Amino acid sequence: MTVLFISMFLAMMLLINIKNLNVKNYDDYATANSSFGMIGIGLAVFSTWYVGASWTAWADFSVGSGFLGVYVIPYAAMMMFTMYLVSEKAFIWGKKYKVKTQAELIGLRYQSKLLRVLVAISGVVFVTPWLLIEWTTMGYVFSYGTGGVLSPFWGMLIGVVVVLVYVALGGMRSVIIGNIVQGVLMFFIGTFVMFWMIYEFFGSFSNAMNLLAENHPETLTFPGPTLSSMPTSFWTSLLVVNGLGAFMWPWAFNKLFAAKNVQAIKKSTLVAPIIGLIFWAAFTFLGQSLHLFEFGRNNPEEAYIWAASQAGSVHLALLSVVIMAAGLATVAGMIQAMSTAISTDIAQVINKNISERTALRIARTTVVLIGIGVLISAAFNNLSLNYYALLGYQGIVMLFPIVILGLYWKRANKEGAIIGLILGTAVAMLLQVINPGFIEAWGWTPGIYGAIIATISIVIFGLLKPAEEHVDLLWEDIEIVRNKKIKQRNTTQEKIAN
Repeated sequence: MTVLFISMFLAMMLLINIKNLNVKNYDDYATANSSFGMIGIGLAVFSTWYVGASWTAWADFSVGSGFLGVYVIPYAAMMMFTMYLVSEKAFIWGKKYKVKTQAELIGLRYQSKLLRVLVAISGVVFVTPWLLIEWTTMGYVFSYGTGGVLSPFWGMLIGVVVVLVYVALGGMRSVIIGNIVQGVLMFFIGTFVMFWMIYEFFGSFSNAMNLLAENHPETLTFPGPTLSSMPTSFWTSLLVVNGLGAFMWPWAFNKLFAAKNVQAIKKSTLVAPIIGLIFWAAFTFLGQSLHLFEFGRNNPEEAYIWAASQAGSVHLALLSVVIMAAGLATVAGMIQAMSTAISTDIAQVINKNISERTALRIARTTVVLIGIGVLISAAFNNLSLNYYALLGYQGIVMLFPIVILGLYWKRANKEGAIIGLILGTAVAMLLQVINPGFIEAWGWTPGIYGAIIATISIVIFGLLKPAEEHVDLLWEDIEIVRNKKIKQRNTTQEKIAN
């Protein structure tokens, strides 16, 4: 039944996107010609952010450590607030200057091709671990769905083929249309199945929580059973690094350029958290409850899909489709963002004479190469999925001060941003690799130290010289649009009054 349901879902995704699989315009490939409204952007953010790895990498927190998994809720709120903060300037500059990517926007603001390339490379490098997580998750789903008859590799391969077809041929439009379908499936079916499993196994929420309080009370408080040596500051560090870095992922940020107006983006920051909160509540309650099972405690990365297999064939089939939907939504967005970064922010910077047709061909070729490369890497990986997740965040959070200070402080300049990005990333990665004693003793993850260095660098260099002339022009663009909107609103009110 599971294989049948997954096959039907994959076929549905291709059929829904079939009319979009012949994109010939690079702007359409990269931004869907800025055509999506509140629902499209909101569901796209929801479905690409609540990733397939929620049931594997994040299960290590929710099932293994219990209460620690709740940190996702406040950090999701921080992500949405960041999205709201950057939406206006990103959209206005994006529309006027035909910006297609996060790195291109940063290059425009700081007037630096070098910074643009560095940001693009940073995005590609730190997104790659996420792709490993997502494809590994697909492997788990297929393996359980076939009772172990098919190895995880075949599950990963099937997922790769489907994603590569509709991303390479359909670009951003196919990605977001797919995200909408996947978001609906995740929210309605996923939430229902998780609540259903809680009642199937434990009878009620209260009974599940009472059993935890009696048998494993440590799962209901921080730090939980698996992180007993970590101080409270570790919890705070997770919130800060993940909350500030969450909207810096290019696959999330780039969706701003697919919106049809600023209002669609701002309203979507209300849609995504509401449905996300309901979904994550079901996920967290179920995850904590699965700690009651010995298999769940010992194998948290497989606990959700294992529990579904124990509950029955219908549960397994439905949850498998939900996990597959989440994985495909995320992978599609990631690969599309990586391909446009390589084509727009690396190839076209190196050779500005590249035609639109060539840029589209580079992007599509990149999609295939990335898919094959990550598939091979995922097939041979032997590290914890949770390690990959944390590694990516330690690097991507360096973009937060560059983006926020760049959008809100006129004196932020390219020298500070370039040096801050390089030094901050180097420090974070070095600390991640060598893992000195003070990291665990103090609780702050490597990304915190790197982001502090990046911020200090931007501030120091910003204070050394006045704001550059091009920055004033960019700010004028914002004021012109704001004044135009005020004038239009006043005119409308006068017409209504008369």
